[in-house]
Amino acid sequence: MMNGTVKRILIAAALTASSLLFGAGSRSVFSRVKVDARLEKPPVPSVNNSPQSAQRILAEPHWLVVRVTFHPQIPRPDGPNYKTYIDGVNMSIQALFPLSRSNSDESGLFKGEQTLWTVCCDGKTHTAMMLVPPQLLHRYVYMTEDYSMSRSSFRTALRVGVVFTDSAGQELGRGYFGVSGNAAKQEESFERLLKRVAPQCVIEGAFWEREATPWSCMPPDQFDLVKPAAVKIPNAPVPPRDGNSVRVPKRVPRPRP
Repeated sequence: MMNGTVKRILIAAALTASSLLFGAGSRSVFSRVKVDARLEKPPVPSVNNSPQSAQRILAEPHWLVVRVTFHPQIPRPDGPNYKTYIDGVNMSIQALFPLSRSNSDESGLFKGEQTLWTVCCDGKTHTAMMLVPPQLLHRYVYMTEDYSMSRSSFRTALRVGVVFTDSAGQELGRGYFGVSGNAAKQEESFERLLKRVAPQCVIEGAFWEREATPWSCMPPDQFDLVKPAAVKIPNAPVPPRDGNSVRVPKRVPRPRP
């Protein structure tokens, strides 16, 4: 029969192995997802000998700019990612904004998404952007007649959630802006806030892709390729490439007796 000491050791080993497997499976393919949201004026290119410009209809031409940085993990057989490239990555954004200064429970919701054609899992910092035009900010953020808010206080009141999923809907990673706590607490708090939003205050399609905004002038090699809506991504094989293939952990040499 197995004595008590050996039995306890085997149980502890089994628990340790199961916790390691759970930890490996629960890690995100996209790690260190950071979200930043702020109001910015659009970049304006300099044009010489241009005709007289039209009268501006917006007093505050600020856009809501959401920048997201993430790190696609390098493929490893012992990690959460086994792919060199991930095609058809969906990035969805939801931004909660206040409707009233008197009631913090009243919120509106801007929603949007874009699909990245392919993301190379190279461990480097990747950046994605989506933006809300100023016309929509003026139309929907200022829903009450006496409502006014400075840019700094508006940014403080924002709550933004970003979720990456693959083409099958499997989550790759997520991040938040303006939501405190660890990852589990952030997700719980944000989902609780979403349930308070009335259906008539949900603005679908409010976020625009960078290519459809004045920020399209930024160098394209700083971003992953956004898939046009009409394009179907082919199910093409991924050839092995130097520096991007699956890395096998190096063996640690055993000390000689």
